[in-house]
Order: sequence, then C-alpha cells, then structure tokens
Amino acid sequence: MTIRKKIFLLAGILLAIFGAVVGVLGFAQKLDSDQLGNITEYELPLSRMVSEFDVLTDRYELEVLRVLISDRADAGTERTAMAAVRATADELRDTVKTGEALLHKATGDPGYDTEDRVDLARMAGVLKYMGRSLEDFFAVGDATLAAISEGRRDEARTISRGFAKFAQAFGPDLSQIRRELANLTDRSTRRVLARQRLNTYLSLALFVAACGIGLGVSAIGSTRVVSGLRQLVATTKALELGTNAEPVLIATRDEVGELALSFNRMVDELRARDRVKDTFGKFVDPRLVSRLIASGADQAERRSLTIFFSDIKQFTGISEQLTASAVVHLLNNYFGAVANVIHGHRGIIDKYIGDAVMAFWVPPFSNGDEHASDACRAALEQQDAIAALREQVPEITGMRRNAPELVIRMGIATGEAVIGTIGSDSARSYTVIGDSVNLASRLEGMNKIYGTLIIISEETFRLAQGAIEAREIDTITVAGKTEPVRIYELMGRAGELESTRD
Repeated sequence: MTIRKKIFLLAGILLAIFGAVVGVLGFAQKLDSDQLGNITEYELPLSRMVSEFDVLTDRYELEVLRVLISDRADAGTERTAMAAVRATADELRDTVKTGEALLHKATGDPGYDTEDRVDLARMAGVLKYMGRSLEDFFAVGDATLAAISEGRRDEARTISRGFAKFAQAFGPDLSQIRRELANLTDRSTRRVLARQRLNTYLSLALFVAACGIGLGVSAIGSTRVVSGLRQLVATTKALELGTNAEPVLIATRDEVGELALSFNRMVDELRARDRVKDTFGKFVDPRLVSRLIASGADQAERRSLTIFFSDIKQFTGISEQLTASAVVHLLNNYFGAVANVIHGHRGIIDKYIGDAVMAFWVPPFSNGDEHASDACRAALEQQDAIAALREQVPEITGMRRNAPELVIRMGIATGEAVIGTIGSDSARSYTVIGDSVNLASRLEGMNKIYGTLIIISEETFRLAQGAIEAREIDTITVAGKTEPVRIYELMGRAGELESTRD
C-alpha cells in the first residue's frame, strides 16, 4: 500500500469517528432543541397569556369605572369609553382562547412526558373555569354600562361592586397556573442541563477514542515509512553540519522516491542561495536583496528620495585623545545607536565613511512622499539616542575625566537622484548619486557656520512640514540652479515647541 493510500485510510478512519461524534452530538442537540422549543413555543407564550389576562381584567374593570365617573354632559367621550370597554372584553376572550389552544396543542406534544401532560391538563382545566367565570365578569360590566346609559348611575355604582368577588376568584387561579408553569419550565430546563452534561462526557469519551485510534494507526504507519527515510535523515544531518551533501539515490518510484527527488531539489536551491549570498553579501541593508533579485542587479533608476549625512563634531581631535581600541569601541556604539534608529524609520544606510553616516529614504520602503518626514523623525530620534549615549562616553572610552563631548551634525536634502548598483564585477555597492547627495553633504557641513545640529533643504521642509518644527535660517546657492534656495534648522517634531513654551 502506498503512503498516499495509508494517509487516506487514516484520514477515513478519523473522519468516520468524527462523523459518529457529530451524529451523536447532533441527535443530542436535537433533543435539547426540542426541549427548548417547547419552552419557547408553549411555556413562554402561556406565561405571557397569564400576565395579559391579569392586566386585561384590571383594565376592563378600570375602563368601566372610568365611564362611571366620567362627565355626564360629554356623551361622545362616554360612547368612546364604552367602545374601549367592549374592545378590552374581546381581547380578553381572545387571550383565553389562545391559552386554551396552546394548552391543547402542548398536551399532545411528544416532547412532554406524562408528568408534564398532567400539569398541562390541570392548567387547561383551570383556564377553562376562568373562561366561564369571565362571562360572569363581563355581565357585571355590561349591567353597569347599561345602567349608566339609562342614567341610573347610583344603581351602576352598586352593580360595579360586583367586580370585587372576581378579584378573589381570578387571583388564586392565576397563581395556580403560574406555579404549574414554573414547575414545568424548571423540569424542562433541568432536562436540557442534564443532556448537556451527558453530551460533554460523551464528547470527551469519543475524543479519547479518536485520539487512541488515530495515534495507534499513525504509529504503525510511521514505523513502516521511517525505514525508507533513513537515508534522507543521514543526508540531512550531513547538510546541517556543513559537509558536502551528495544527492540522495532515488531507488523507488513511490512517495519516498518523490521525497528524495524533492530533497535533491532543495539541496540545489540551498547551493543557489549560497551563490546569492556571495553576490549580495556586500550590500548593507538586507531589504535590498529581494528587490535586486526581482529587478536585476544591474538596474538603476531615477527616484525622488531624501538623503541624510551626519558626522561627529571635531572627531579628529577626539580620536587623538583616545587609544585605537577606544576609538573603535566609541564608533561601534555610535553606529549601533544611529543604525537602529535609521532602520526603525524605514531608512537604508548607504555607507559609513570614517565617522560619517550616509543614509537615504526612498519608496517603496517609505510610503509615497513620507520619505522626507521619515528622515526628519529619524534625525531627531538619533539626537535623542546620542544624548543617551553621551552619558556612557566615559565608560566607553575609559576616560572618567575630560571625556570627549559627542556632538553629531546632520544634513538632510530631498530631490531626484539616481539609485542603483555601482562598482566592478567583484565589488559592488547599492548607492545613490546626484545633486541631492552633494547638497545633503553640504548642509551637514554648514552646521559649523550656523551653530546648528540639523539643517534641512527647502524641498525636505516642504514635504515634511506637517510632521516637524523648523525655522528658516538662510538662503544658499545650489549647484545647477540659478535661484537661491532656503535652508531650515530642524528643531523638533510637530507640536514639541508649543508644548515647550506652555
């Protein structure tokens, strides 16, 4: 038997077991549904009928008395009130008929047992008696209305006192029906709960049985299959250890042979992946790899993007104060701090040049024109990270006294540039070239003139002004343009300056 047939057999057994579980539970659910259906179809409507009967008898009596005490001169109002009394009487008769029909139907329902039918028959008898008494109740009302119509209001008052005896008659009967209904509903609810508990135990038992059968069949099948997979396991371990993994010999044409063929393909793909790693290992940001593979390593394009340059103020003087290892340690901590921020704001680090960092933001890594605001936020957060790192400089450099001050100057420019791979066949770099790159580098250096930390170009400010706080500081002439452009000092995120003033 093939592996495929074994799997189908195991699946068929499990499906049969679960089908039986579903069938048993479905039957149990039907019983619960029938019992709940009795509650909603009979017991709740009967409870409403009892309440309506109680309310309507009170309303009938009140409407008769309202006619009795109404203004004699207003004959129209009196006729309207009498019509309302008769309408209430009709509604009461309909309520009793509805209750009798429900009880008759419920008595014959197979969902009720003998004890339930006895209670239902008892309620039917009480309701039938109440229906007969209802006509005597209406007779008092009719006699009262007749006396009122003939102008004998004193006599009508005397007749209306006859309603009192019906309050004593209907009250106990209604209470008896309510008690019978409560007992009936309680028994129905208990049956449902008992069946639900039984369903739970049955589900657990069937689940355990299904697990036992499934695990047993799986153990038998897997034992037979494992023997044919030992060669695959041995070759996989060799591949894991980094040794030269030879292709697996395909000795059969069953599923094990197909698996061996797939394994050989996997080995070929792993070797291809190693070649890709060798080709793209020189790129800094791993997010570029899939893009370059998809579009081709030699592709270049002109895009609108934002360029970032930064360097450490007076780094030459700082490096002269420190040992070589301390310089490297300081730079590693600095680069680690800023790299995390740049990556966190969807930026790509192009290169490290001594103590300088070049990065850029470009779609699709940034959404639309958000590359400018992403770069500005990253610059501000880098300054926050540098402030935290500045406190660790004494420990990093080993200089407890006269530790160097770590100040970072940054320049950001937005515009069109060419982005792509540049270099020889043996060493390539995915980088950006263009006037915007030169402008960003120039803006970084201009911080020395203005005593600032972050200077951004006019185009950067235009795209990011909704997300930042900045002030115009000067106009400069840019290579390739006849008109001077404005430059701005990036001072904070949007709203930060206002909160500072407050």
